[in-house]
Amino acid sequence: MHLPQFSGSPFSDLILQGNLSPEDRDRDEFSLIPFEVPPGVARLSVAYEFSRALSADKAGWEEGNILDIGLFDPRGAGFPDGRGFRGWSGTARREFTLSATDATPGYIPGPILPGTWHILLGLYQLASDGCDYRIVVRMEPGEGDDAPFPLPCPYDSAPVSAGPRWFRGDLHAHSHHSDGSAPLQDLLAAARAQSLDFLAITEHNTVSHLPELRRWDQALRRGELPGPPLLLIPGVEISTYHGHVNLWPVEDWVDFRCRQDEQMRRIREMARQRGALFSVNHPKDGGPPWTFGDFFQPDCMEVWCAPWFISNYQALAVWDSLLRAGYRITAVGGSDKHQGSFTGELGWYELGNPTTWVWAEELSVPAIMDGLRAGHVFLSEGPAGPIVELTAEAAGRRAIMGDELPLPPGAPLRLTCRVRGAAGCLLRLVSARHVLQTEITADDFTYTWEILPEGARYFRPEVIDPPEAPLEEEPAALMMRAMGNPVYLQ
Repeated sequence: MHLPQFSGSPFSDLILQGNLSPEDRDRDEFSLIPFEVPPGVARLSVAYEFSRALSADKAGWEEGNILDIGLFDPRGAGFPDGRGFRGWSGTARREFTLSATDATPGYIPGPILPGTWHILLGLYQLASDGCDYRIVVRMEPGEGDDAPFPLPCPYDSAPVSAGPRWFRGDLHAHSHHSDGSAPLQDLLAAARAQSLDFLAITEHNTVSHLPELRRWDQALRRGELPGPPLLLIPGVEISTYHGHVNLWPVEDWVDFRCRQDEQMRRIREMARQRGALFSVNHPKDGGPPWTFGDFFQPDCMEVWCAPWFISNYQALAVWDSLLRAGYRITAVGGSDKHQGSFTGELGWYELGNPTTWVWAEELSVPAIMDGLRAGHVFLSEGPAGPIVELTAEAAGRRAIMGDELPLPPGAPLRLTCRVRGAAGCLLRLVSARHVLQTEITADDFTYTWEILPEGARYFRPEVIDPPEAPLEEEPAALMMRAMGNPVYLQ
């Protein structure tokens, strides 16, 4: 192993080293390594290395070690409060630094408090013969700074545009505050190029982006950046070794060190108490998949993550099985874009692939959250559509996607679907008991079914390419262009 060697510090560099075995991981997937910081330290820098190192995308595919890293200060490192959280970078960085006024992206600036700090090592994967690690901590002396910590960081709840209407956006994206390579301004530029109305930034396990995000949000609201309104939604992706969850909106850090169902259920309740929505991410092969024993009745599920052909039929099947079981969970999409430098040129995979469309009273964080919670949502392969809208009518009442429609016994049901931008595709209405299908013959196409539901509890729309194989035999042949949330029948 080779580490950068710090030099020139009046303090001796602190060396923390040891060995971790698979048995250690069996006991606890997160290891806290304490070290002492004396008074009079102005900057803390950490570098680490470990044996047989693999990148995170090799998890489960190659023998070797994946050792994530984070940091807690003396305010506390216990689960689930962890008030001393100062940052997390997974394996995206081998070194980081922080002081009262600045920090490496992923880490939170603030006073370097004297006392017991903890390095957090995440034991993502350990080789059968174990993992040797070596951590170098450098402490630079200087005057203390009583500047406040930048968190919590409240978001602005005021609208940036009027409604009601369909607003289009992306609910899942990363910058260099986690494992993207570009700063937030590149995400904003990409969102503008895609004509998105809203963008949620959901860094992995850290909230170091929130103060910067607030500054960009205020600049947008003041008109300092030319262009149409863009709503920025503060989020976080709780990235455990057993599944990922998006939370929106957030104002402060939420613990991610969940291994057992009860731990994740506790985090869900804490998030909801803070007013956040809990959304299970990409439950599919390579997602990574969800391996907790329960889905915890989430508010939302990321049914469409990145371009459709990347195994999203599996996530659709998971969501559909929960609908059939009687759960009402809003289907959402997200690009999961790990943003690189944005030059202005758009490629085949960008923010907004897919796009989540939300019917909201206005373009504000509370209104978008209300629309998501209500299920007034459809998804499309990109910001240009296709656009799909389903309404249901019975006994003089009308409902849109996400609503519940009372249905008297024996009453007929009228289902009307309007699709724009998908001529030549197929329109399907799916329930646990029915699949209704017709060809889309025009660029602006409306079709109505009048049926007796025969016990169906919901109908949801899909716009698909004509499949190349029978979907009953080959589910992966389903190529989605747009899809909507159900209208539920009471």
